Amino acid sequence: MFFNSNIMKKIIACLGIVFLFFSCVSGTEWVRQKFPSSVSTDTTVNNYVLPSMKEQAASGHWITAPSENSLIIIGISGLLVKKDDEISTAKEDAARKAAMYHGIRGNIESLHNNGANFFDYIADSKVDLDYDTDYEKYIDKLTFDPKTDVLKTDNLVFVRFKYTTESVPVNFTASVSNDGRPNWTYSRDLPHFDGFLTAVGFARNQVKFKDTIKKSIESAAARMIEDISTKIVSTDKSATGMGASSMIQTRSEGKLNSFQILEFWIDPKTGYVYTLAIARQGD
Repeated sequence: MFFNSNIMKKIIACLGIVFLFFSCVSGTEWVRQKFPSSVSTDTTVNNYVLPSMKEQAASGHWITAPSENSLIIIGISGLLVKKDDEISTAKEDAARKAAMYHGIRGNIESLHNNGANFFDYIADSKVDLDYDTDYEKYIDKLTFDPKTDVLKTDNLVFVRFKYTTESVPVNFTASVSNDGRPNWTYSRDLPHFDGFLTAVGFARNQVKFKDTIKKSIESAAARMIEDISTKIVSTDKSATGMGASSMIQTRSEGKLNSFQILEFWIDPKTGYVYTLAIARQGD
């Protein structure tokens, strides 16, 4: 039997409380270390003037909505000895995101275990996403202006690419709350577009920053697949002298087409990454 995402969220909410522990790193210091660069240029997307790359980097709020027949993709590289190697690494990172646009097939297995004690809550998921890894076929369609589309920081290189495709531009305007944090990071005020699924992905710090972004993007794709179809595989309830416990195991599977990243936001206090993405349900 299949359940939609709202029902599953209610089931999972009843199982326990997930506590998030935030880093003690100073927000100002984190932004200073990551984004001290000075590149500045404006780009227009669907009559919406984007902040410059410098402004987006300083705020941690990157806007990558599609423009005309192009996707806007941010490729990321660490600092390397040769500038050409940095560009090549960033281009390969962007090509991987372009490959995701052309189709993602995913399988997700989740286990939610609520123990007898109040804090005995365990949530674990195994996410398997399959998309084209032959990135060379996408690289030739990536273009950028080396004068305006490259941002170098103390330890990262950001390159803003355009990827030519038959994408359908969405009627999109970015919004930011008073504290600089987009409302969609709270999974509220999500934009809706006809024919598209919308989801927010999240990732804590990985060893490499570009891997944090990758994990956040894949998290958004996984949430969409859960929205498409989630099946309860097994349930178990038991009661002891210590109280009741329950376990629910679920499985989700599906395919996404036209997967696009509209925005991503880097929390200045923690370095955690949130991604706003859309996609069409595939066959």
